[in-house]
Amino acid sequence: MPTLPDFRLETHFSKWEFKATHHMTASDAESISMRDLLAMASPEEQAAFETLRLGYTETFGAPDLREAVAGMYLRQSPADILCFAGASEGIFAANNVILDADSHAIVVTPNYQSHETLPLAICEATGVPLDPDDSWSLDIDRIGDAIRPNTRLVTINFPHNPTGTILTIDR
Repeated sequence: MPTLPDFRLETHFSKWEFKATHHMTASDAESISMRDLLAMASPEEQAAFETLRLGYTETFGAPDLREAVAGMYLRQSPADILCFAGASEGIFAANNVILDADSHAIVVTPNYQSHETLPLAICEATGVPLDPDDSWSLDIDRIGDAIRPNTRLVTINFPHNPTGTILTIDR
């Protein structure tokens, strides 16, 4: 496995995220207490939480979670679903399964840093910038122009991190 470059954003966060008086860079949801979360739950959901046992689950993810995720799609079963502990773990796994030294990747920029640094640690990658002067729109033709015979991965993430943009159907 290649040596990964420093993930500068996470290095910065590890130093400052929990020390800063005001954190104005978060892209995650505001956290809430368990009491507040359970106050929104039905009595059945509260009972399920109160009897929840914490521990390891199956390798591919908790069966009930995989079933719930598969239920959001027309042609997927729980056997088609693989769960990760977080997005970074999934991004890492996908890049290492899809790409090799002879591959090419395309990434939309700006982006969450691992979308760019992980492919670059494995192969050549081309950045396709969003247009900040047009509400961070994506020119899909630029993606098409960047495709090569050895392109194995195109990373397009919306709602977009870090801009928050959600593309409309006509963009």
